[in-house]
Amino acid sequence: MKVRFKKDLSNYKNLDEYLVIGFGFHENKAKFYLIADDNLAVGYAMPKHFDIIDNNTDGYIRRDDLNSGREFYLEAEMNHARKDLRNCLEINNPYENISYFADKKYPVSIDYERSMLNEDNKLSRIEGALLFIDQYVYEHFWDDTYREGLEFYKRDSLDDLLEKKINEPIPIPVIHYKDELLKFIGKALGIGERSMNRSDDYAKPLADLICALFVKEIASVQKLESLYDNCFVIEYESRFYVLSRYWAS
Repeated sequence: MKVRFKKDLSNYKNLDEYLVIGFGFHENKAKFYLIADDNLAVGYAMPKHFDIIDNNTDGYIRRDDLNSGREFYLEAEMNHARKDLRNCLEINNPYENISYFADKKYPVSIDYERSMLNEDNKLSRIEGALLFIDQYVYEHFWDDTYREGLEFYKRDSLDDLLEKKINEPIPIPVIHYKDELLKFIGKALGIGERSMNRSDDYAKPLADLICALFVKEIASVQKLESLYDNCFVIEYESRFYVLSRYWAS
């Protein structure tokens, strides 16, 4: 299903035709449409602003579970890309949608390129998130002789880590890396082991920020343990991106 916007809206100028990513019905039976704007933000688009120029719905999957049981359809490739969805409003997660829009060959705005496709920007966001998370971990795990923390970095080689390994690296199927990364972070934050009120709030956003780095195909994923840290290692475009759960005395 595709639409053409009627008015000169500032955020719908890049395309002649816009793909409807999802559509369904509100509780009051009014129909709604989810469309990505020129900054690739997915949200409600007002029907008064566009004409439907292609009403073919063959490429949609019915997903009423994402709309509180009410009728809802999601574009098939988005349905495949976003296995994490619990409701239709979660579709607008820019970190999870990078690969989707790249595969669809959407034109990229300057703002999107600066924020979502700029690796330095994304690494800075990860660093900023870890400042808060490490303080949280510090407050819960610290004592006079021991502390834990998380750090994230990239390397041209794993030689330094492999020299310090105490076990053989554990390979992880790339298809499962997001779930395994979330488990790795969750364990570092004590999820399932300790009563820590904010752990769930921090784990998923950090995982999303890290996954947002990888727009193209990931080469490999592994877990690597050394004497002083456990590492989750992602090989991407001939570089190694490492999330390290470290401890120090």
